[in-house]
Amino acid sequence: MTPTALLTIVLMLILSAAWMLGLACLQKRLALHPESLRKLLHMGSGSMALCLPWLFQSAWPVLILSAASLLGLLAIGRVPALHRRVGGVIDGVGRRSCGELYFVSATGLLFLITRGDPLLFSVPMAILTFADAAAALVGRRCGRHRYRAGGGAKSIEGSTAFFITAFFSAQWGLAVLADGDPAAVRWLALLLALLLTLVEAAAGKGADNFWIPFAAWLLLRLYLGCPASLLMLHFMTAVSACLTAALMRRLQGSCEAKPG
Repeated sequence: MTPTALLTIVLMLILSAAWMLGLACLQKRLALHPESLRKLLHMGSGSMALCLPWLFQSAWPVLILSAASLLGLLAIGRVPALHRRVGGVIDGVGRRSCGELYFVSATGLLFLITRGDPLLFSVPMAILTFADAAAALVGRRCGRHRYRAGGGAKSIEGSTAFFITAFFSAQWGLAVLADGDPAAVRWLALLLALLLTLVEAAAGKGADNFWIPFAAWLLLRLYLGCPASLLMLHFMTAVSACLTAALMRRLQGSCEAKPG
């Protein structure tokens, strides 16, 4: 590993620590909701992760960075002095979640399996960074229509926010990093957004931070280069399957509600 790579790792760790300290200070001054703090941390970490393919040519520096970040997060949870200072940014929501650990682990492993490919790494990370945060924030503030999934409760409003943000994140990433038919890019972004919305809905206790990027990577490997007509057909099929499942669930609920 080159001295430049080592210096970059140190600078990114310092930047991450400064971001977390800044959020802890913000929490004390503005009394932000703990979920908002977690998602600000999430977006800051994800934004730094999006730079990795352009900073490192090898996976080793990214794996070292991920391992150091994991150790730091574990230390915050177990060292009382650190926990008093910045622990509220991570576990202030009052529920058991390993989302931050999943996020950091997924970042390192995804960079390893994609070999730092800007497209295959950055599109999944952009969706994880922005769409997952949008779902949590919208679901908390505007979530009125709840449904059970992933061992917990999700909202239609949050899932809709995830879908819309995932679509624009994927479309932007594909338009910038992939050479292809604009129509195919649009249909692929729609298909990614829909299928990853289902992944986000099914995953619980922070596990979506791990499964979303890998599901996105697999879908990109499967569908990149496909014609727009095939992507449109698969998207329509997925929509039909979702509507059928929702209708069957609604009918099942109606039957269970009837006496006798």
